[in-house]
Amino acid sequence: MKLDKCDKIILTKLEYNSRIREKELARLCHLSKDAIRYRIKKLEQQGVIEGYSTFLDYTKIGCFSYKVYLKIQGSEKDWQNLRAFLDSNPSVFIRFESHSDWNFALVYFAKNPYDFYLFERDLFAKFGHIIQTSELCHMLDAKVFETRILLEKKEDSFDLFGEIKNIELDQLDTQLLEILLKDSSLPLLHLSNKIKLSPDATKKRLERLERSQLIRRYTTSINYQKLGFEIYKVFIWVKDYTEEVEKKLISKLSSYNNARNIIRMIGPWKIEAEFICKNYDELYNLLKELRIDFSENITSLNYSIFRNEIYYPSKKVLNPLYKEI
Repeated sequence: MKLDKCDKIILTKLEYNSRIREKELARLCHLSKDAIRYRIKKLEQQGVIEGYSTFLDYTKIGCFSYKVYLKIQGSEKDWQNLRAFLDSNPSVFIRFESHSDWNFALVYFAKNPYDFYLFERDLFAKFGHIIQTSELCHMLDAKVFETRILLEKKEDSFDLFGEIKNIELDQLDTQLLEILLKDSSLPLLHLSNKIKLSPDATKKRLERLERSQLIRRYTTSINYQKLGFEIYKVFIWVKDYTEEVEKKLISKLSSYNNARNIIRMIGPWKIEAEFICKNYDELYNLLKELRIDFSENITSLNYSIFRNEIYYPSKKVLNPLYKEI
């Protein structure tokens, strides 16, 4: 699907901030607000824009992140049952499917290791008959980049996870976050009506949740396959992994214009990095360059191709104050 420069600006800005004002997009594109509204609607109808959500950092409410990679062998019904099991659990942050040594993965947030143990036990009790192998990792922290592939220039980034905090949420906070998980593009007036607060009070709650860094970004889901791209995740095993080597490696990964995120891991590999590529040759050249530049440190590189990536499948907030809307 072909995009002009205005479409690329709109998608780049919306993916990083789904609440950006039409007025600001109009200024950047030198178009009217009506023209911006028309273009966004068209991108939605074409399936390029799949929805609007909110990127929450659950480490700010005292949670640890666990990442599980699975090799699944089962019928389509088995896969559907597994998806449904995960989608009903508010502690599942993300699930995706891929083509690699693992074909299914999930991220789970738990208040403590025992909570994760209970989830993992339930997962294997229900689906152990289709799980051939599994790998468990802990995400230490991540650097997430504003999409740079469409405009081919450097943009912004933000840090995610890291230090565990315990900010308190009340019932209205939880309701507001769940609304934003389902549709973060809703105007302030709509949000205030849904939680039955004034617009000013609602705005203050949003600002407090943003300052606490529980809300990290208001995001737009983009279908990059429709634009001719593939999303690859690269797994990096290293030796002699000093602080200096780590800094150089992360700096190198960050320099790529198509980098989507970089995650430091506790597990079999030390770093995961996500890239948006036009074709496999682009990924091949990137991996070759990494092997040459870090020949003394990188012991192995592996990759997977993303499919069916779903964030917050339950659209419910992990919180004891959870209230059905």
